[in-house]
Formats: sequence, C-alpha cells, structure tokens
Amino acid sequence: MMDAGDEILSKETIVQLQNISKKFGGVYALNGVDFDLSNEIHSIVGHNGAGKSTLVKILMGALTPDEGKIILKGNEVQFSSPRNAQSNGIAMVWQELAGFPNISVTENLMMQRFIRKSSGLIDWKSNYEQTYEYLKRLDLDIDPKLPMGKLPLAQQQLVEFAKALSYNPSVLILDEPTSALSFSEQSVLYDKVRVIRDQGVAVVYISHKLEEVMMLSDRITVLRDGHKIFTTDAGNLTKADLIEGIIGQKPSTDRSISLSTGIVERPPVLEVQSLNKNRLLHNVSFNLGQGEVLGITGLSGSGTTEIGKVLFGLDQHYTGQIKLNGEFVSFTNPQEAIASGIGYVSNNRKEDGLIPNLTVGDNIVITSLKDMASAGVIRKHLIDERIHPIMDQIELRPRNPQLLISSLSGGNQQKVIIGRWMRDGTNILILDEPTRGVDVGAIDKIYDTIRHLAASGLSVIVLSSEFEEVFPKVDRMLVMNRGHLVGELDPSKTHWENAFEMASHYEN
Repeated sequence: MMDAGDEILSKETIVQLQNISKKFGGVYALNGVDFDLSNEIHSIVGHNGAGKSTLVKILMGALTPDEGKIILKGNEVQFSSPRNAQSNGIAMVWQELAGFPNISVTENLMMQRFIRKSSGLIDWKSNYEQTYEYLKRLDLDIDPKLPMGKLPLAQQQLVEFAKALSYNPSVLILDEPTSALSFSEQSVLYDKVRVIRDQGVAVVYISHKLEEVMMLSDRITVLRDGHKIFTTDAGNLTKADLIEGIIGQKPSTDRSISLSTGIVERPPVLEVQSLNKNRLLHNVSFNLGQGEVLGITGLSGSGTTEIGKVLFGLDQHYTGQIKLNGEFVSFTNPQEAIASGIGYVSNNRKEDGLIPNLTVGDNIVITSLKDMASAGVIRKHLIDERIHPIMDQIELRPRNPQLLISSLSGGNQQKVIIGRWMRDGTNILILDEPTRGVDVGAIDKIYDTIRHLAASGLSVIVLSSEFEEVFPKVDRMLVMNRGHLVGELDPSKTHWENAFEMASHYEN
C-alpha cells in the first residue's frame, strides 16, 4: 500500500517536484521529497511541521528549494515569486485570508488588472460586471461593491477562491479551504473543485479534515517530519491507514481514553444571563464551573464566536448580564478582561492572534512581561524560565524560541497562541476554533493540554463547529443555532450526532 501510488499515475503529469529539500535554521523542513500532479485532486496531509506548507510554497514561488527540481509540463522551471508562478498557471488560495478588508470585493478581485476606459480612467461598470462573472462561477450572490471586510469570514474565503480561479490556472493549490466554511458552503466548494478538475485543472488540496480528504481526493500524499511517507490512491486507504501514516503508529481504538467526565456540579466562576446582540444572539444564558471544560458548538454563523467576543471585551454592543465570581462585570476592552483573569484565542490567528514580526518566545511571553520585570527592567532569565517549559508542554517543533513565528506552520502558530495564556492569573480561557488548521496528531495534544489546565483549576470554554472532535473532550456541551441556545448535552450519555441535529434542525 505504501508504494502503490507511484504506479497509479496514468494521466499526463502536469508538474513534478523532484528530490526537494529545504532547511530553516539548520533543520530540514523537507528532505528529498518527490511529488507529482496530474489532472486530479491530490491531497497532501501530515502533522504540523511535516512540510506541507513548505512544499506548496516552493511550488508557487514563495520559497526557493535548497536542492531539487520543479518540472512543469516537461520543462524545468524556477519561479522567482508567486506572481511569476501565477503567470505560469499556478494559483493558490491561502488558509489565512489575503484580501484587503477596507476595499470592495471588486477592487480585491481586479487589483492590478482593472478594466480601463480609453481615457485611462477605471471603468467601474465593466469591473463590477467582470467581478460578478467571476463570483458566479462559485454561485456567489455577493454585491461586488461591498467592502470585503463586511462579508462573513466564509464568504471572504470563497471570494479568494473565485479570485484564484479568475486567472484560469492549470494548477490550483487550496490550503485548508473549508476551515471557515459552513457545511452547505463546504458542499458547494467540493462540487466546484470536482468541476474544476474535470475541466482540466490539477488541484493540490491541503486539509486536516481526514474524512474530507478521503471523500474528495483522487490521490493522497502523506508527509511526516519533512519526509514523504507514501503516495497512494485514496481508494486504497482507510482512515486508520491515513492516521497511521501521519502519526507513525496505529490509532488507538480504546474509547476509555476519552477525557470527558460528564456533567458535574461545580462552583460557577462565570454566569451569563439573557445575552442578546442585534440579530446574532438571542437570550443566551449559561454557567461555567470551576475547572470545567465547556463546549459551545454550532454551525458557522450560529453565534459562538460572538459569545467569545462579548466575554473578552471585544464587543460591547450587547444586552444582558455577566457575573465573574459572583460579581457583575462589563468589560469595555480586552485589557480589562485580561486583568480579571480571562484569556482568549481568536478563530483568526493571522488578524487577531499573531504578532508576526516577533519571535516564538516573544509571542509566548507577550501577556506576561509585567511579571518578568524588576524596577522596569525585563529579566531575561525569567523569560527563558517561562518559555522553555511552555514549548515542551505544547510540543512545539522546531523547539526554537528565536524563530520568527511567521516561519512556523499554521498549527504550530496556534499552539504558541494557546501557550501564551499558560500564565499565572489566567482563570478562564476562551478558545474559538482552537484546532482550526491543526493536524490530526496535534488535535489530541491540544485537548490534552486543555484538560491538564482544567485539572489545575482553570475553567475553559471551547467554541467550535467541529462537533465530533469536541464532543468526547468536554465535560458539557451547549448547542447553538442561529443565535439561540437550543440544547445542553452530557457527552457521557449521548452522541455527537444529536448535537449536530439540534444545530441543523432547530426552528425558531
């Protein structure tokens, strides 16, 4: 099974990466990796740090390999930039949104190629019409004049997808394209990806959702620690095979490893009463117990993210009451929430979590600098004493606090952001989609960390649309639908499908 994929290729090869190696700081991100692509949907999977992002960045001109060749349609090529790769028919949709939120959808799509009048002025009518045609390829009913930032995150992702397709690429790279999409939007994207393949576009698909990968892919390549483990026909694999390839060992079938403890009476540390926000939240009430891991789940747009923003002081436009340790609170900014012992991890690490020009270590300690100062001077030995145990705890790879955080894979960046709240003074931690863009091997590690924090007395709220993933990891699960709290479930006594059904079929 491991070697079968190299013989499956029967269609004409469009692109080949041969013996690709790349080092960062003396550590191999890729070591002698081969990859080929024909008119197919070819998925690349692996741990965070396995080399997926490095491989596709080399393919689309963002990185230059230290060794190896790129063969495009039979000719060796070297791409000097993403634009150079794009001009050669290679386009990419990044996991992190690359659009500009303060300008229109049309300006985002038509930038650097505006249709102009004979006078040289921009022909806005023609540009709006052309944008509409690009959007129509994905059945997107979006006003081309709207500012990009006014769209929901899911629609912004689909606009980026439409933009990539507008260049009529021969190779399209999709990096976690469904991470911000609802189930119905995911279905639309799957259909479009298949149509694009059938029209002759070769698709490189990167996702941590293994069911998605197996359902959509023609072939699958597994990377681990910079090495290619295997390439094979997706039909040859079971989910257990795929997990074994990714993590290097057979997945456990022992259900006793679930860390859920069921509903237990705990002293409330947080009480939310009749929370309302415009048309986004409707009379939401719940408690969070001491040392509890509380899951709040729902489909995209259900209101889970809005709850987190209100509790962390990011959004003050709401009605209702919030009690913290029995006292009413109303935060006007996140600094007040932090001072009261609340930590928060956004679902958009690029915009709201990372400080990209700082190192891994700086990103970890950024919330704790006051604790490491004496007479106004930061004590470096205290910083080192804090950073290294956290890197061990989150199992960061590579374990180098001096690396720029922007050089890490998305999943490792997420680990660092969670790690910064492992500090004295944090009593409540709110995690919005904490495993978005995180591989199957790291997901359990993140939840193990969450459970250890809860065992030490920290109370955790996990906001997530990943029902099956969250269900066995939390003590209690609340279900949201269109801003309404529609159910509370004990994971020890029911199944995740019940939560999904509540989230899908609730009638106002």
